[in-house]
Amino acid sequence: MSGGDLSAFQNLTDAKVAAYLDRRSAELGLPVPESCRDGVAENLALLRDQTALFADLTDPDAQIEAFEP
Repeated sequence: MSGGDLSAFQNLTDAKVAAYLDRRSAELGLPVPESCRDGVAENLALLRDQTALFADLTDPDAQIEAFEP
């Protein structure tokens, strides 16, 4: 997933959030310290849920802006 694909981010399962974190941090060259990894993965899962909630509150016919965590 790259380029702000909101649906791909929203479709991440809890089990796949950590793999996404590892892949994305490697792509960006921003390693996440092991001691912080679980917390960052949890925050990404919360962000995913908040994004879904926000998107559901908008006009369903409106264009959703690209989003990249």
